[in-house]
Amino acid sequence: MVYLPDVSVLGVLIAISACLFAWLWIRSRRPKDFPPGPTPLPFIGNLNQFSGDPNILNVFRKLRIQYGNMFTMSLGSFWVIVVNGADNIKDLLLSKGDFVSDRPPLFINTLIDNPGVSLANGSSWKQQRIFALSKLRDFGFGKRSYEPKIVEEIEIFLKYIEDFNGKPFEFFETVNISVSNNIMSIVVGHRFDYNDPRFKYFIGLQQETFKDAAFSGPVNFIPLLAKIPGDAFRVKQIAKNVGKNVQLFKDEVQEHKATYDENDIRDFSDAFLKEIALHKHEKDTIFTENQLVWLIGDFFATGTETVSTAIKWAVMFLLNNFNVQCKMRKEIEQVVGNSRLPQLSDKTDMPYCDAVVYEVLRLGNIVPFGSPYYAKDDFSFKGYRFPKNSIIMASLDSILINEDDFQNCNEFLPERFIDAEGRLVGVEKVMAFSLGQRRCLGESLARMELFLYLTGLVQRFDLLPPVGENPPVIEGLVGILHSPVPYTFRAVARNM
Repeated sequence: MVYLPDVSVLGVLIAISACLFAWLWIRSRRPKDFPPGPTPLPFIGNLNQFSGDPNILNVFRKLRIQYGNMFTMSLGSFWVIVVNGADNIKDLLLSKGDFVSDRPPLFINTLIDNPGVSLANGSSWKQQRIFALSKLRDFGFGKRSYEPKIVEEIEIFLKYIEDFNGKPFEFFETVNISVSNNIMSIVVGHRFDYNDPRFKYFIGLQQETFKDAAFSGPVNFIPLLAKIPGDAFRVKQIAKNVGKNVQLFKDEVQEHKATYDENDIRDFSDAFLKEIALHKHEKDTIFTENQLVWLIGDFFATGTETVSTAIKWAVMFLLNNFNVQCKMRKEIEQVVGNSRLPQLSDKTDMPYCDAVVYEVLRLGNIVPFGSPYYAKDDFSFKGYRFPKNSIIMASLDSILINEDDFQNCNEFLPERFIDAEGRLVGVEKVMAFSLGQRRCLGESLARMELFLYLTGLVQRFDLLPPVGENPPVIEGLVGILHSPVPYTFRAVARNM
């Protein structure tokens, strides 16, 4: 006997299904006062845009051509508005900064039980940023006074490379550790040896997390995908690696507590422990041990990855453009000679080397979309409505890889920043560190490091591909950062 459902029950189910579909369809329709964009589909919104090409750089570049400098996408429960073009981005981040100073509640961020400073919002973020910047500067962060410590680290780095005696090697891990030492010396008061197995382990975990983040994009917008059996989006692995990495920072805090002396504040961690003691009776204080743990983690990640990635791109570009190495070296020999490493005081007399740094930041395109912003409230911009709780992405890629401002923009040409009199020009167009209230905290230190590392490398070595091989293909991987694919090279010591 076949059971037939009651007609009234069937009718209710049909009605509910129809209402649900209608709601999804209405939800997927873009309001007319939003910037234009591809038509969203029910259930999936515009995720289909990534089905043919998962590379977000390629997708956003195509959508810009089709819809203009501002376009809207529906991704999961969020409206995502992408803003392109230097003028639009400057206007947005400077004139509408109060509306776009927050970070969005993306799923991947929920894997972190404390937002540190980079993911914090509101008054907590402002307090932490002001305190962190003030105390970091007390210990030389971004100041000329810290230059000798960086130069000391570079000497160790160059000696490490020299020990390969011109044989091919891959230096990605070593670059990460060396650059990390510059910020960690300020934050925890000591550097780590390049062969320290424990620190190499944590550096490896961080590298793996940054790579895995490239797979987790869809989960940020549709958290239900994290429930799918297995770990196709690498969410479980990211959570596991973050948890392991946190142990390093917890250990540093415990070591500092054991040797803490309020009359001898050695580094940022000591300065924070002093604040913890001063605010220990306050109920809602931001000064807690857990907060310090995550701040160390913030500085470890942000103070390492951007600069180390830029150095990796720089060497890749120099391997493909030996003539640039020759021009840099000629300038270094004329201004500095070979008896010492280049210093920041030499930079004004070394415009070509400085131009190389800017061209690396431009073509390396290291953070192509910066960090996403979250609209606190509805606001109007350029004739469009940007709705509350929308995610806004400022495409730095549209500034850096822009034929109107940078002719032959896909070529590595430091000369574009040198005028007929040999002076540095046009570098203000390279907005690689973003703008506004969320501008990169470590920009001054990063620029200092890049100039000193690159000039030191070129002064000491000819950077060459392995014997019998072509230079590495200039190719990048898009995850949290735009990183070069791994490669090997030879660093042949010059007669000094």
